Amino acid sequence: MSNPVVRQFVAPELKWISHYLIYCSAYNPIVLRFNILPSPTPSIVLHRYEKALFPVFNQLFENPSPSSPVRHLARDPEEALAAVILENHSEKPITAWRFRWQFTDVSGQQRAGTISSDSYAVDVFRPIAEPASRHLIAPSASVSEAFLKYILSGGGFLGGSIRSANTLSNLTEVTFEIHLVVFVDGEIAGPDPDDFAAELQGRKCAAEFIAKQIRMAHAEGRDLTPVLSALAEAPSLLSAGRPQGDPLFHSVRYYASDYLRHMHRKIGNLDMAEAKLRHLEHRSTLPDFYRRSESAE
Repeated sequence: MSNPVVRQFVAPELKWISHYLIYCSAYNPIVLRFNILPSPTPSIVLHRYEKALFPVFNQLFENPSPSSPVRHLARDPEEALAAVILENHSEKPITAWRFRWQFTDVSGQQRAGTISSDSYAVDVFRPIAEPASRHLIAPSASVSEAFLKYILSGGGFLGGSIRSANTLSNLTEVTFEIHLVVFVDGEIAGPDPDDFAAELQGRKCAAEFIAKQIRMAHAEGRDLTPVLSALAEAPSLLSAGRPQGDPLFHSVRYYASDYLRHMHRKIGNLDMAEAKLRHLEHRSTLPDFYRRSESAE
């Protein structure tokens, strides 16, 4: 397979940027159309990943040696075809985002995938994107340029290998879209069809509700397994407006099932049940979310 020939044009009437990657193969020529829908805010700038323009990320798509410092960040080279570079041109850090890809293969079948990340799920608050930062966004995960340079300079990190995305071979079209971006002051942008903003806002309430059930059971000497099992397995009512179900109740079920999985575990001297309870009782209080008016932009 030879190097791709790239042609780029802007189609204002379609309101997206289209990239055509033409792979010359004697056996199976494939034309891949890569669509990047416009950013929902001028503060976030998107580019298609290209090796020549963003060389710091190239080694993520190469086969790393066992001693390579980025071996745990490496991903399938196919993901380079669907990778996007995101730049935060805002003066404000980003604390949450969700992205969506839609893939169409040579048979016409379509499938979609999303990745999300936020600063509120862990006990130590850190923005996921500082002002003036640059990030590689791929179907399996995102990696910041600053973090990659830190690893290459000898820095360490905790974590395992990044999961692989579904195969990206035999695709004819890929479409990338930002579903939601949240800034540190509560400004949000993006269509948010999955109610990710509501999920973020509801986590603290859901976590405190589960923590209350645990504390009550402990105080009354009851086995808390029945009530948490009932909450974890309770059905969620779907609606046309919320096809994924109620975000708050989704978080209640998640926290209930997560505590059940860990309530009898110990890691060394660490009692996971107590650690999980502290985690539930100390969720971050999020700012009120708001959308910037078009006139303000």
